[in-house]
Amino acid sequence: MNYICILEIAKKRLINENMYIVDDINQCIQSGSTGGEITSIVGSYLLNLKAKNFKAYQLMEDEINKFLRESKNNGLDII
Repeated sequence: MNYICILEIAKKRLINENMYIVDDINQCIQSGSTGGEITSIVGSYLLNLKAKNFKAYQLMEDEINKFLRESKNNGLDII
């Protein structure tokens, strides 16, 4: 799963009061210049989401964990 997939899932699951998260993820994507850099930025944002908005995190928890697991398998250990 890549950052584009996470963005699309967020668009579908985080409606109404959580739409700012979709905008934040989009900004994370736009702020990076390489795929690895973007993945790291988005991954860090998603990890912090657990503390900042646990309800939104729960809506995407399985996908977030899959994203982080696949990132780690590709050599990016996001902490």
